[in-house]
Amino acid sequence: MPGEPLLLAIASIAVIVAGFTAVTSTLVPPGGSWHPVMRIRQRAIVSTSFNVMFEALAPLIVFAWLGDAHNAFVVASAGVAVYATGIVVWRGRQLLRAGGHMTGTTMVLYALGPTATLLFWANAIAFGSLALYALALCVQLTVAVISFYSLVSAAQS
Repeated sequence: MPGEPLLLAIASIAVIVAGFTAVTSTLVPPGGSWHPVMRIRQRAIVSTSFNVMFEALAPLIVFAWLGDAHNAFVVASAGVAVYATGIVVWRGRQLLRAGGHMTGTTMVLYALGPTATLLFWANAIAFGSLALYALALCVQLTVAVISFYSLVSAAQS
């Protein structure tokens, strides 16, 4: 399938990012315990990374089923778009209930999830392209990376 090495590379990077979450469990935040928002971010690193890993594999599986790359990206994008829409709504509500105040990092995270979701929807409806699918995966993975960085930077040295 065209783009298979790219998709496998993105899946591999996503697993590596998930593994780095173990580092955050050794960090001590100011005051000795993490704020509930930061705990959600820690879980979001792992869940988002694993989502990206499986989403990167989805077109390959659909291609094996359909035998057509364009349709594989359309079907995979549609499935991921539906799933990502639910996750964005659910995670946003979690952050609001946990008292996630509008820091710069939080605002970026609130923008990235819907952006990736919209890219998946656009790819499902209009494009069916590897490039847009890969871009959406990378935007989604950026959520995990920024969450990781926010945890590391908030920890005491």
